Amino acid sequence: MARIAILDDNQSAKLFASACLRQNGHEIEELEPICLFEVLKVLHERPVDLLVTDLVMPTCPGMTLIRACREDVHLRDLKILLLTAFGDQQLAHFLQAQGNVHYLSKPVAPQTLTDCANLFLEGGLDLDLGWSLDCRGVVAVVDDSQLSRRYHATCLRKFGYKPVEVIPGDLTAAVTALREAKPDAMLLDFLMPSFRGDALIRALRASEVTGLQKLPILLVTAHNPDEAMAHSLHGLCVEVCPKPVAPDALALMVQEMMRSRTSES
Repeated sequence: MARIAILDDNQSAKLFASACLRQNGHEIEELEPICLFEVLKVLHERPVDLLVTDLVMPTCPGMTLIRACREDVHLRDLKILLLTAFGDQQLAHFLQAQGNVHYLSKPVAPQTLTDCANLFLEGGLDLDLGWSLDCRGVVAVVDDSQLSRRYHATCLRKFGYKPVEVIPGDLTAAVTALREAKPDAMLLDFLMPSFRGDALIRALRASEVTGLQKLPILLVTAHNPDEAMAHSLHGLCVEVCPKPVAPDALALMVQEMMRSRTSES
């Protein structure tokens, strides 16, 4: 269990983050962004393991707070998780220069927030700063293996893509999750307990949502392609890549798929 301070001028956003992290067993302290000096005073008097903060706050701007923490001998190593709906190249470069800061874009799913906070606290979070501020595209990652999802998501972040992990519970739920995520491309496993990859592809191609009908799909599978597999994928406009795949090769294939889609439209 860790001590986490949450700072946000939006009460609903603060309550949401608090509920997510408290449910995960952490001790939460909600802070009011009255002014920068009051926030710093609280962080000095009641040290925390992680600060979760908003960016745009009228009386305590997030960038100013982060800079002040890095200039403070007692707070320079404080882990800071920034949650915001705003961002640009300037902010990305700023965060990269500060160190020990991670960024999540609002709105954020409860599981994503708790997973990110836990990994950050454990030191297992790869801080690929700026990818979600200068995003090359949203890529859905559908795989029943958590290890594969995490690996592919990390590879995508490294090369500037925003991954959205989709756990394939059942076919209908997967289609719904993809409709909500609005991805620009998808990485998909072939053999999964609830359904096969080609079943999801056919469901997407038959969808009334144009973005899903023409969604570029890369089937990343350890299953050796055979005649039956080739027949099941015929006419579905899918690229096939064997597992394991190197990060740079994966990024290049995603880039080519998205480029082809852009040229077609």
